[in-house]
Amino acid sequence: MGEWFKGIYRRQLTDMHISDNDDKFLSQFNEEEYFHCLQTAKIQSPMIYLQSHTGLCNFPTQTARTHKFFVKKPNALKNLIDKCQKAGMKVVGYYSLIFNNVAQEMHPEWAMRYANGDSWQDRGQRYGLCCPNNQEYRTFLVEQMKEMAKEYPNLEGIFYDMPYWEIPCHCSACQNRWEREIGGKMPSDTPDWKNPTWLRYVKARQDWMVDFARYVRSISQQFMPNSTVEFNFAAVIGCDWLAGSTEGINMQSEFTGGDLYGDLYSHSFAAKYYYGITKNQPFEYMNCRCNKNLREHTITKPQDMLEQEIALTSAHHGATLNIDAINPDGSLDCRVYEKLGKAFEKQMHYEPYMDKGTLYGEVAVYFDSKTQFDGGEGTYNKICANNAHKTLVENHIPTCVIANDNLNDLQHYQMIIAPCLQDFDNDEVLKFVDYVKNGGCLYLSGKSDSRLIKAFFGGEIKEYTYGDSPYAHVYKGYDEVQAYVSPCGEWKEIFGEFNEKYPLPITYKLPSITDFKGEVLAKIVLPYSDPDDNTQYASIHSNPPWKETDMPAILQTNFGKGKVIWSAAFIENDTRKNFQDIFIGIVKKNLSSLFEIQTSKYVESVIFKDGEKDYYISLVDICDEPTERKTTISLQDGDEFEIVALPQENVVYKGNSYTIVWDKWIMFRIVFCR
Repeated sequence: MGEWFKGIYRRQLTDMHISDNDDKFLSQFNEEEYFHCLQTAKIQSPMIYLQSHTGLCNFPTQTARTHKFFVKKPNALKNLIDKCQKAGMKVVGYYSLIFNNVAQEMHPEWAMRYANGDSWQDRGQRYGLCCPNNQEYRTFLVEQMKEMAKEYPNLEGIFYDMPYWEIPCHCSACQNRWEREIGGKMPSDTPDWKNPTWLRYVKARQDWMVDFARYVRSISQQFMPNSTVEFNFAAVIGCDWLAGSTEGINMQSEFTGGDLYGDLYSHSFAAKYYYGITKNQPFEYMNCRCNKNLREHTITKPQDMLEQEIALTSAHHGATLNIDAINPDGSLDCRVYEKLGKAFEKQMHYEPYMDKGTLYGEVAVYFDSKTQFDGGEGTYNKICANNAHKTLVENHIPTCVIANDNLNDLQHYQMIIAPCLQDFDNDEVLKFVDYVKNGGCLYLSGKSDSRLIKAFFGGEIKEYTYGDSPYAHVYKGYDEVQAYVSPCGEWKEIFGEFNEKYPLPITYKLPSITDFKGEVLAKIVLPYSDPDDNTQYASIHSNPPWKETDMPAILQTNFGKGKVIWSAAFIENDTRKNFQDIFIGIVKKNLSSLFEIQTSKYVESVIFKDGEKDYYISLVDICDEPTERKTTISLQDGDEFEIVALPQENVVYKGNSYTIVWDKWIMFRIVFCR
């Protein structure tokens, strides 16, 4: 198995989820036109469909059905692949797992099913879902791979799509596996987050999907040993607990990739996450040419938007895979590829530098893929992590995203933000204990993992403010303030306008920690009455602060050589500037930054460190409407440095501060003069 992906940054996929119940479908497919479009877009690696969600195969098959067009023209796809490879392109084959209409039609017993026996199609969906626990479906995949390997033996890679759960499956295969491995009856398909059996079911689904990915990888390597394996790892970002997607799936891929459709901030978060967990660089960020997604087939993103997305992936030294969709008749819109070629042409100037160094972060945000559910706190880790990341980006603090598979080198970070942790089957978070012991600074929020609360603060969380209120929340409309946070001592400065009389309002109940050790930096203040009791109130429209308590809202403790800060409130999660300023104040109080970057909040600065003196900095406009930007770079300690503008490689300035005027995207190199 080669490393064809090294230095391959321009990639493309044309979706071909086209049925064959009309003879006109794919009738205009032309390998010459397809190949010409790839050349126009300056593509280095095309991903080409061998099969699709329809389950129809684009190769001869005895185990499923070949698309009628490829029955008539059996060499069309092979000719396309040959053209691409002769031109030096690295070809990856596409295969859809789980989502397979033909397989479910042929074998209804393979279908994922709700507890009442319904399939997804029974509930009005277009897609047939085959359960990965069904052994006959797994055997079917073996035969499919044999057929693909015979037809396309020289593919550089194979991409397996959709390795996740779409519904809480209760088919007979899942029930039998549950009884065999866990025992007893599976819980219903209605979530019950206070039920340990339900949580065990959530964990089992995660483990089962990893097992399925491991199985697919093994048979893929058996029959296509020269092809790299990649699983679509988008569901971990784009979905929640239902998908059952964790880093164990990613571990079966040679490099990390997935198709995502969020805004540029979530794009940035995912790029850092993918960068951190991939086995090999570059990671692959897949996004579509349609504005907003592929369901709106005829609307293409403006040129500026395509360039922004490519620039943001490039700034993180990742490969862009842009997704188009073929027209039902098999033709392509050549205008899309002209736009894409112009966008990639700008990236090409920077590609020689996109393998330099490693992503530099002074702060790391922890994302726990295993707990993508609300365990009673009104939010969960991924949401808080994304919002924390956004605030850090807007304040130009060098940031990384860490996850369960890359927690072994934590000492690189001055501070780790680990928001909204939950008690779940995940021992990875215990690595934070050694991180703090060795001098790191850790920020926790909410109820958090009870083992960490016990280790750092010696206490435990037993209840929330006002506990289980006997009053039902009946007012419809605005969020009711449930509690307040009042800063103490030196932290009053961080809280700005908020103080004892006018504390920070919180619209959810706050956890109460008992028998704690540490310094109280802020206290909980309660309103006049139980916020759910509408028979008692001080102010009819609001719930103003009234009773100061001794319950800590923010605690800080020294542990080993390091420090831990715990906030009862999810300060990092609120996107209002009042909260963002407090969160950044907490971070900066515990940070000694190397760079000072002064520019618009709508500019992201991504830094790569190469050796001891060299840094590569990309500035990317992440505003909806790109405009000319002015950015000042300086070193906090006043040291001199050189700026080298890439790709020209000429020294632009030597000193301890420099202002750059740029447009949309720039990458440059900083060399310290120490």
